[in-house]
Amino acid sequence: MLYKFPYKEFEPIEIPDSLISGMYSLADSAPAMSNTEIVQAALANPIGAKHLGSEVSADMKIVIAVDDGSRSTHTELMLPLVLEQLDAAGVPAENITIFIALGTHRQMTQIEMNQKYTADVVSRYRFINPNWKDASAYIKAGVSSRGFDIRIHKEILQADYVIGIGQTIPHMIAGFGGGCKIINPGCADGNTIGEMHWLCSEVPPDELFAVRDNLVRQTIDEVAIKAGLKFIINEVPGSHDHIAGAFAGHPVLAHKQACDFAKRICQVSIKEKADIVIADTYPADIDFWQALKGVNAAYGAVKDGGTVICVTPCPEGTSSQHKELITLGYNIPAQQIKQLVREGNLGKAIAANLLLGRQLLDKADAILVTKGISEKDTKAMGFGWAPDPAAALQMAIDKYSESVSINILYKASKMICMVGE
Repeated sequence: MLYKFPYKEFEPIEIPDSLISGMYSLADSAPAMSNTEIVQAALANPIGAKHLGSEVSADMKIVIAVDDGSRSTHTELMLPLVLEQLDAAGVPAENITIFIALGTHRQMTQIEMNQKYTADVVSRYRFINPNWKDASAYIKAGVSSRGFDIRIHKEILQADYVIGIGQTIPHMIAGFGGGCKIINPGCADGNTIGEMHWLCSEVPPDELFAVRDNLVRQTIDEVAIKAGLKFIINEVPGSHDHIAGAFAGHPVLAHKQACDFAKRICQVSIKEKADIVIADTYPADIDFWQALKGVNAAYGAVKDGGTVICVTPCPEGTSSQHKELITLGYNIPAQQIKQLVREGNLGKAIAANLLLGRQLLDKADAILVTKGISEKDTKAMGFGWAPDPAAALQMAIDKYSESVSINILYKASKMICMVGE
């Protein structure tokens, strides 16, 4: 069969039908209602909270935390609908600040902001496009139950009411994205972010991904509530740019329901694990820091000792903020990563990324096909390199002396692959 990727940068490849064990994508989940109607219905029926209009008043200083351009969230739709509710409640525009919850991502450009939040909203409201390396912008908000200081951006802590807008999909550390994650890591300083991420080193990998109430998520929720997050609206994405569902209300209670729904929407039943998995990382593909999510999903469909072929554009390379992906890479053993952290020679956020990537490569090989990362840097990260998908497939097939099986995952980054379920 001729298989086409969701990227125009990569030519389709011919895959022998006899080798294909299964070809998988998220189920078509286009609801009867429009995207706008789904979000409006969620806002009209908040979970564990009062209607947003009755929660706020005209004299309040309100901050809305929104995710950035690395996420496919329909923020251009949800943010104006939230602003409409605040306007109906009498809150003037000058009392509203929109905070881009970048975490340790780079700052957004003006063009990106206009696309993500609409030019009209960007022109009418005050935006904070923070620099996570500016320590003076973050204030202590208490101490976590894990014993580390919680430091959150002052704009969040000085608000009377904080709203979070995001997306709930499977996540390899937090269990699921969205919910309180808009605050931690979104609005936290580097140390707080690092402490939260590094908790993954205390939990087996199979108790993190797509597990809502794991140790990391418990800390995420705790930090966000301490920081003052009061209300969320999260979408669960469906197929073909549709919103499958939306959940509004209390940051934890609404998110739990969003996660239950996302698990049903994103779970893909595969016949069997295969020797080779071909997967793209759409839409988590701006850089490899994001693309690792798609790689993680693909490992749920590959046999131990097999090969994952990851096809992703990564126009911004490995990561503009975390050069350790190249200088250290995923080559170093897990124990060495932990030792570097104990010695204070490696930040905990990057250490968590390296640790999870290393754990994946301990299970199976991976070949990276990308236009945005050089052969040298690809190999420095610990991956095999191929100039195109066809060459990568041949490399993988050549590993085996007998016939091989292949699973194909289309738009893998949001998938939860489960055998026979």
